[in-house]
Amino acid sequence: MREDNTVMQQKQSAEPWMNGAAIVLSDGREVPITDTMVRQTLDSLIQTQPEHSANIRKSA
Repeated sequence: MREDNTVMQQKQSAEPWMNGAAIVLSDGREVPITDTMVRQTLDSLIQTQPEHSANIRKSA
C-alpha cells in the first residue's frame, strides 16, 4: 500500500513589498515574511520595551 504524502501550499496574499525571506515550517510549508509582519513585531517590541526597562531598573 502506497501512502500519498502531499504538502498543501497555502495561498498568501501578496503585499506591495515582500523581503523575500520565509519561515519554513516542519511540514515543509513556507510562510513568507512580509513587511506587515515585520512592522507588527517591531511595534509590539516597542510597546513592551518600557516594561522591560522598568524591571531592569528595579532589579539593579
